[in-house]
Amino acid sequence: MELIDTIFLPGSLWFIMFSIGLSLTVGDFKRVFTDRRALYVGVPSMLIVPPIIGLVMAYLFAPSPELAVGFILLATCPGGMLSNLMTDFVKGDLALSLSLTIVISMIYILVIPFYAHFAVLHFLGMETSIDVPLLGFVWKVFSITLIPATLGLLVRTYKEPIALRLKGPMKLIATGVLVIAFGFILADQIAVLKAHLGDLVLITLGMNLIALFVAFMLTRKFGLTMAQTKAICIEHMIRQEGTAIYIAVTIIGSREMSLPMIMNTPIALMLCILFVLAFRGKDSEGAGKICRSSV
Repeated sequence: MELIDTIFLPGSLWFIMFSIGLSLTVGDFKRVFTDRRALYVGVPSMLIVPPIIGLVMAYLFAPSPELAVGFILLATCPGGMLSNLMTDFVKGDLALSLSLTIVISMIYILVIPFYAHFAVLHFLGMETSIDVPLLGFVWKVFSITLIPATLGLLVRTYKEPIALRLKGPMKLIATGVLVIAFGFILADQIAVLKAHLGDLVLITLGMNLIALFVAFMLTRKFGLTMAQTKAICIEHMIRQEGTAIYIAVTIIGSREMSLPMIMNTPIALMLCILFVLAFRGKDSEGAGKICRSSV
């Protein structure tokens, strides 16, 4: 398990972030400002709604301090790259989805060390022997997220043919290693999982359903098109659990803390599939007019 915690988990995440950087261009960042109204709804919603829901759920229902921190780490995750694929499948606003993923990921890289640091101090307090110095914590998160993503972007900018050849196989291999690491962590924590399975499922499901409902109502309130609504709602469900698991397992040293993130992967995906099926056949612009008329 030490090999998983110190080499395979951070290594796979580093290469995933590098491959994400290979998928980005400078034009992607310019696209962020093509529809500011949708961004003004989506970005604050992602930064405020899930963390508040996660904090409340952790306070009220988490069966242990470690799992409470885990739920907060999960709630502060940005949307994952899979959200872009699901948005495209449901005929949502793909440019908005990609822009939200990029913007929230960049903000997340800056704020997650502080979220995690103070969540550990608050929920674990003096009962833990974990030493989490803030500056060292920030550097470890940056080194596994911002640095590889930036390197990938530089390769894409200056060596595009190489980037296009590398990004697919690299992401596939790194994701496969990450899934194997998830499996080992899950097997190691099987006793905790059995003891708290009901709580984990209900809290994770509740977090996703409440976040989805609030996001949907916000997009209706501000009169966004249904294509924009689909993009924002999917971003609230599909998260980047890998980074949060790295923080929990490798930096903080708690495999139990990673269980909410592992549990969220299948639950959020199932909810997202149901959402996609429910809205797959709806006309984006027609639904958008209905949304605007209801304001």
